[in-house]
Amino acid sequence: MPEDEPAAPASAGGDIGVVLAGGGARGAYEAGMLATLLPELDAWGQRPTMFTGTSAGALNAVLFASRAHLPARRAADEVIAAWQGVTKDQVYRPLLLTALPMLLRQCLTRVVNPSSSPLAGLLDTSPLRATLRTKVDWDQLHANTASGAVQGVAVATTACGSGRTEIFAEGPAAARLPDSDTDRAVDYTRTVLDVDHVMASAAIPVAFPPVRVGPSGCWYMDGGVRLNAPIKPTISLGARRVVIVATTPLRDLPRLVDCGNEAAPSVQDVVAQIVTGLMGDRMVEDTRTLGKVDELLESGAERISPRGRPYTVVEYLFGGPPPGQGDQLGEKAEYVLDTCFRGIRRLTNPDLMFLAALLGPGRSRGELLSYLFFEPEFTSEAINLGVRDARIILDEAGDDPGKLWRTDSA
Repeated sequence: MPEDEPAAPASAGGDIGVVLAGGGARGAYEAGMLATLLPELDAWGQRPTMFTGTSAGALNAVLFASRAHLPARRAADEVIAAWQGVTKDQVYRPLLLTALPMLLRQCLTRVVNPSSSPLAGLLDTSPLRATLRTKVDWDQLHANTASGAVQGVAVATTACGSGRTEIFAEGPAAARLPDSDTDRAVDYTRTVLDVDHVMASAAIPVAFPPVRVGPSGCWYMDGGVRLNAPIKPTISLGARRVVIVATTPLRDLPRLVDCGNEAAPSVQDVVAQIVTGLMGDRMVEDTRTLGKVDELLESGAERISPRGRPYTVVEYLFGGPPPGQGDQLGEKAEYVLDTCFRGIRRLTNPDLMFLAALLGPGRSRGELLSYLFFEPEFTSEAINLGVRDARIILDEAGDDPGKLWRTDSA
């Protein structure tokens, strides 16, 4: 598509929404995936007009929404360029200069004054605030929602006080959102998005401090605590087709292990299992539920719920690692660590050296590292994986865009 060609209109077949899961530095994979899919969808007249994300997915949501006025290829290239330039110094201040002194200071303070304020987070994320101001054109994002180029853009957070998911949404489609989804403990707030909303959505528990948002002054943290892939909120915005982008497979192949020769799991192995569950299990469950409802509706089932809500078929396109390749980003992080950050190079990066030493050897080291590996060498590799996996999806569809969309329960 020529660079000066205006953005194509949305699909006449229904509003398309994009769901972007969380994943820290793994968000680069999502950017590669979506930057490859969107120009092809645009060429078929299927341009998304809604973007909903959690954590790193929230960053991707506002990045793409702020470029929705551009030709799809140019918008994709700009988002990729934004990710390729990210370093850890643009996300958090040096770990060894902040976390360790903070822990020591907190311990001493608590001894002297037990009623002093508790520790909010290990890392200082003030650089991320500055990065969000420069990477995202907020005025253009608001102009895109005002013009209708973006019908809705939303980010998922977790309210620290109640533990409920809160979706902050902007755009014409936000007007149709309910105040709450009582079935899923999700609350909706229609607002004008800014840096604070994305900071809150990306506030990884323990690592990043919670963020105070809005006139209410409530505190919020990473939306992935309860809802890592906000599929239902995107449908609530009015999407009748959803592109679900995640860094974990929709279906994975269990790895056979000889339990008799298996080493005792380390703390990092256990944490990796927990993180993988938080990142993927709810997303897989919600996607399969969506497919099951579609299957029932297509079989002639009742289209009105017991609560009187209308059901409708919502097609989806899943963009993520192929089955059996759920470890690919962790393996890539391990590869980059061992090839690009060796010897003196690792010594010049004390934070990375400390993290590598803290995690130690083991299959889960790369998995955990991939969430905080904000270095161009890793993000470029993650982008390339996203592009590769998107090409697999497109190649399977061939010249028939209808093959991209599914209504089965996977």
